[in-house]
Amino acid sequence: MRRRIAISAGLCAIALPCALACSGTATSGNPGAPAESPTARTSPAASRAATAPGFTVTGVRPVLPNGSQDTYAQAGAATCDGAERVADQSLGNQIATGFTAAGFPAAADLLRHFLAGGGAGVNYPAGSRISRLALASSAFLAVNGQVQAAVARQLKDGDTRARLTAAQLPTVTFSDTTSDLYWSFRGTQGLTVTGSGHRATGRYVGTLTYVIRDSYGFPVDDTLGGFGPPMRYLQTVCGAPEHAGGAHWFPDTITVTVPFDQPA
Repeated sequence: MRRRIAISAGLCAIALPCALACSGTATSGNPGAPAESPTARTSPAASRAATAPGFTVTGVRPVLPNGSQDTYAQAGAATCDGAERVADQSLGNQIATGFTAAGFPAAADLLRHFLAGGGAGVNYPAGSRISRLALASSAFLAVNGQVQAAVARQLKDGDTRARLTAAQLPTVTFSDTTSDLYWSFRGTQGLTVTGSGHRATGRYVGTLTYVIRDSYGFPVDDTLGGFGPPMRYLQTVCGAPEHAGGAHWFPDTITVTVPFDQPA
């Protein structure tokens, strides 16, 4: 986490005419006529698509080291109190149960994963529930608009390999408190964009794939409705790997794929 005051067209080959010609079976028309070449059967639209200029898109804004990733207590003399650890773990599990009841399953899953302490990354693929929520959010749509405009500018300048700098990739902040996105991700910390396409009928068309990146953890100033501090206590003072079974931060991502469509 971070500061928390915080959808292929398949190729359709028509095989029957080819099979008949290869087997010597008679077909309608002049039997003495030469076989039609495959090139002659290529539609004008397919030919134009095959020769249309192509382009690619790449860009990375990495997640930098931050307080969400702390694995030690800020105060060196802090020691894990067993009773407080049990109480805070119980609180965390109660909150996760509350998230489930409120219809925030991703928030519940991520909090439980944090409490389990394994530290393995959690990745939500394109098409998953949380990915569809992100795709529909005003926060993501705003970022997508900025990225598409930046890519279009490079393509219009003649670049076929659009490369976006970290500064051209804004992070996504999910601020709708009624959404699962708010309680599971809220302010994110990194973004990766890849894509490809071609120019057709006066437009650049293709697809972009975003990987929204985050560190799920609790920085020192994370209040999160009152339960941030006890979760940070579990992460640092009583956290893994120093304490077996302790809580641990982990990387998490959401992948979103969208059409790219900009005037040429």
